[in-house]
Amino acid sequence: MNKPSITRINLKSAKKLEDLTDWERINSFSESEIEANALSDPENLPLSPDSLKKIRRKKKVDHEKTNKSTNLK
Repeated sequence: MNKPSITRINLKSAKKLEDLTDWERINSFSESEIEANALSDPENLPLSPDSLKKIRRKKKVDHEKTNKSTNLK
């Protein structure tokens, strides 16, 4: 069995890729269709009101400082 591979690219290269999104189809969805699709996805259910109350904003990470302190490059 072949394992799926992950290819890393930079933003400049990513912007050159062809957009395969069917925007006409996406824009044709009604709000009720969008909500029904979200509710039918067991791996990505919308957050409950209680879960939303528990969300806290995190501080921005200084990656340069973090990398230096952990010896990462």
